[in-house]
Amino acid sequence: MVMPDSMLPVDILIVDDHRIMVDGLSQILKDEKMIGVIHTAFDGKTAHSIALQQNIDCVILDINMPVLNGIEAAKLIKRDKPYIKVIMISMLCDAGVVTKALKAGADAFIIKNTGKEELLRAIAKVMNDEKYISAELSYNLLHTINKQPVNTNANSSITQREKEIIRYIADGFTNQEIADKLFISRRTVDTHRKNILHKLQLNNTAALIKYAAENHLL
Repeated sequence: MVMPDSMLPVDILIVDDHRIMVDGLSQILKDEKMIGVIHTAFDGKTAHSIALQQNIDCVILDINMPVLNGIEAAKLIKRDKPYIKVIMISMLCDAGVVTKALKAGADAFIIKNTGKEELLRAIAKVMNDEKYISAELSYNLLHTINKQPVNTNANSSITQREKEIIRYIADGFTNQEIADKLFISRRTVDTHRKNILHKLQLNNTAALIKYAAENHLL
C-alpha cells in the first residue's frame, strides 16, 4: 500500500531494545517519500522523552523493552500527546496482548515479521485516524473480531455498571473475580455480560474487547 500523495511527511519514532530491529525499520522507511524525520530510541522511557521534545507524528513501539515497556510508554505518550499515533509491534499476538495494547492507546498492532507493505499500510491507516490490526494475526482472533456486526449506536444504552464489567473483562478477570470485586453474585455478572453482548449485537469476548477499545469504553 502506498500512502496518498496528499499526506504530509510523517515524522516517525522507532523504539525497540534491539538495534538490529531499529536499524532495519529505519532502512525500510528512510527512502519512502511520505516519511519525514526518523527518530530512534531503545527503551520506553527514552521514547517518552523524545515524544515530548520532538515533533513526532507516529511511534512504532515494541512491547517488551527494559526501563519502561511499550505498554506503559504508550500510555504516557497518549496521556501527554494524545494526537501522536502509536503502532505497537511484537512477536506476541494473542488476544490478551492485543487487548492490552489497544487499551494502552495503540492505534495499530502488527507483528515483527510483517513486510514493508503492511508496515506502510499501518502507518497510512493510523495517520488517517483509523485502527489497524496486522493481517498476520492468528486466524481465530481475526475471525472472531472481524465477523461481528457492530451496533455503533449502542453506547448510550450501556450502563455505568456494565462499563465497569467491560473494563474488568478487558483486563482478563473471570466472572467470579468480577463478582468478588463488585460485591455482587456471579449470576449477576453472567446476566450483565449477556446483556452487554446483546445490546452491542456481539457474539463473544474478542469482539467485545475490540468494540470497547474503539469506542472509548475502556
